[in-house]
Amino acid sequence: MMKLPSIEEAHVTLIAEGCELKGSVKLSELSRVHGIIRGDLSAPKGSTVILGETAVVEGNIQADTLVVEGFVQGDIKAGTKVVISRSGRVIGNIQTQKLVVETGAHLDGKTAATLSPAASPA
Repeated sequence: MMKLPSIEEAHVTLIAEGCELKGSVKLSELSRVHGIIRGDLSAPKGSTVILGETAVVEGNIQADTLVVEGFVQGDIKAGTKVVISRSGRVIGNIQTQKLVVETGAHLDGKTAATLSPAASPA
């Protein structure tokens, strides 16, 4: 399991289990989702979004770092990294610089590497 930075509660966006949101959702720099989002999800550059085991996202996701422990049906664009944990399930395409898929995870889609600006050809 990936080690996460220490979390100060006042700086975390939390969508609790039992909550269901419909429509486009914009999250803060550090967000945990345990509920259901039916629509696109986005977070700013430098963000970390953690989708807990009970999380369901039916829509596209854009974040800097994304940890999937729940279910995603949609395409993912992550500036830095996507981690699909052993309980995570993704049905959709992933574009990111670094992809970590733990043993037991499910991924049904295409993956593409994104070059960092420093690594881009001139």
